[in-house]
Amino acid sequence: MTYPLLFPRGECSWNTGMEHVEERRTEKRTCVTHLQYYAYRLSLRNGFSILYNSGKLFQQYIVDAYVKTEGSRLHFLRQNQEDLRIQLYRGLLDALVCRAHNENIRTGKLIILPSSFQGSPRHMQQNYQDVMAMVRKFGKPDLFLTFTSNPSWSEILNSMEGVQRPEDRPDIIVRVFNMKLKELLENICKHGIFGTVLAYIYVIEF
Repeated sequence: MTYPLLFPRGECSWNTGMEHVEERRTEKRTCVTHLQYYAYRLSLRNGFSILYNSGKLFQQYIVDAYVKTEGSRLHFLRQNQEDLRIQLYRGLLDALVCRAHNENIRTGKLIILPSSFQGSPRHMQQNYQDVMAMVRKFGKPDLFLTFTSNPSWSEILNSMEGVQRPEDRPDIIVRVFNMKLKELLENICKHGIFGTVLAYIYVIEF
C-alpha cells in the first residue's frame, strides 16, 4: 500500500477493468479513465474527509495522481500513433532518422506527440506561431501585467476548515486564482479599464 494512512482498510484503486456505471457507459467508452477516477476521488462531499485533512500527504497524493494521469495519456498516444495520423509526420520522422544516422546516434522508437498534448514541442511551437501572427496583425503589446496568487486572500482563508492551512489545500488556491483571473480579464477586456482591447494573450505559470 502506498497510502496506508489515507486508506487504512486497503480500498481498491483504479484498474484497467474499472467500468462505468450504467448511466455513464457509452458504446465507445465503457471503462473509467485515470482522470475520471481521480476527479471522483477529489470531489468535495459533506462530512469529514481524511484526504483533505492529511496535510502534505494530500499534496503528495495529488502529485501522484497527476503523474499517473499524464502517464496514461502518454501510453495512449504511444499505442495509437497510426490512429492519430502519424503518417502526416512522416517527413519529420525521416529527418530525425537521417540526423541520428549522420551523428551516429542509436535511436529507439520515435513517438510524435500531437499539438494537443500540453507541453509537447509541437504544442509550444504552435502557441508561439499563434502569438507571432497576432503581433504581426495587431502590433507589439502595449501593456505587460503580472498577476500573482496570494495564499492570504480572504476567499482562501475563509475556506479553510479546522487546522487546515492554505498550503494544505492547493485545490482551493487554484480555484480562487482562476476565479480572480477571470474577473481581471473581464475588467480589462469587457469593462475596458485600460481602454479598448484589440487582442490579449496570457500565460499561467506554476
